Amino acid sequence: MLNTYVVEGGIGKCTAFTALVPKLKEKAGQGIQVYTPYIDTCAFNPDIAMGYEQTIPLHDERILASDNILYCEPYKSNFILGKQHIIESFCEHFGVEYDPSMKPKMYTDHLKDRAAAMLKKLGVTGKYMLVQFSGGQAPIGFNPQNPYNSIDPSRNYPHYMAQEVVNKLKAEFPDVTIIDTTLPNEPSYENTVKFEEHWAVIHEVLKNAEGFIGIDSCVNHFSPSAETKGVVLWGSTRWTQFGYEQNTNLQYHMGSEWDESKFKPQDPRNLLVDPDVVVEEYKKLFIK
Repeated sequence: MLNTYVVEGGIGKCTAFTALVPKLKEKAGQGIQVYTPYIDTCAFNPDIAMGYEQTIPLHDERILASDNILYCEPYKSNFILGKQHIIESFCEHFGVEYDPSMKPKMYTDHLKDRAAAMLKKLGVTGKYMLVQFSGGQAPIGFNPQNPYNSIDPSRNYPHYMAQEVVNKLKAEFPDVTIIDTTLPNEPSYENTVKFEEHWAVIHEVLKNAEGFIGIDSCVNHFSPSAETKGVVLWGSTRWTQFGYEQNTNLQYHMGSEWDESKFKPQDPRNLLVDPDVVVEEYKKLFIK
């Protein structure tokens, strides 16, 4: 049967959905269709017969030809209780068995040349790592002239602490270029180069990075697909819901071991992980 899945939300949510695609194809007996605002999360996926960007009407005849049109909203269901990973919530809604080993998968090989050209333009010729200390802006309709306005500032690592992390990284890894993947109007940092490219190109670049340090934003969500490890700093959201075990996940009140009793989403101290701790945990991933 031909099933079309309506997936709404930001890049992270749409990326997480891709973890289900192989099982959804198996369930349908053929490639599925996906209707999403972030079409590049679906592009070139061999298990997706067709992806539709949400700029076309849902009543497009190609979508109406489906045997089933399925939609769910994890953010307005059991997920809000804080006990499910976003992938697990998708599984519950779409009727597939959840397996903790399930991970997102994006296909961006077609952007390899574009990624290489951007790295060359920035003068990156050797090893590099990615950082992302702020986020919360939708790339759809983004205007670099707009002032920076995050939809959730409590996910952003303070600028002065981020600069300390960058300085310490540069001292520890002088031959590694530190690439800042935030949007052009977001805070910048000394000793980094800004990577102003489409977010799908960032996924492709992440595949060959030494590692990354970030927050609950797109680089974290891309990391399991790109198979690149890093350190992720958490504020108002749970890494048990939006994070991945391959990474070192840190929060001020609980270190790297999740303790639900210590989680207060509005506590401004959540993200205040000592820069020394951030760098030491990063070193543990890459220095044996």
